[in-house]
Amino acid sequence: MTDEDKPPKASDELEALSAKLAEERRQAKLAEEIRRTATSALGGGFRIAVEMLAALAVGTGLGYMADRVLGTLPWFMVAGLFLGFAAGMKNMIRSAEQMNAKRNGEDDKTG
Repeated sequence: MTDEDKPPKASDELEALSAKLAEERRQAKLAEEIRRTATSALGGGFRIAVEMLAALAVGTGLGYMADRVLGTLPWFMVAGLFLGFAAGMKNMIRSAEQMNAKRNGEDDKTG
């Protein structure tokens, strides 16, 4: 092959620009991954908070209804509050384990 048959070589400026573009794309991809992870964590936190509040509300509500029927206000309501708290804690732990397993790339093992 002669010098005339070889394709023209890119200039140093073009190679530098290409390297800069590749670096910017890598940085953008990294920033997107960080944003996605933060959004996922925020959603998980809201999910845990809502599950806890729902468990407390259901436990307290059922206790209050039992108190109204039996005329024992506030004993069943207090017991329902504690049972709701225990159920909420169980749900929080289960949800946190699922999120941790998902973050670590494991299969979802619920059961």
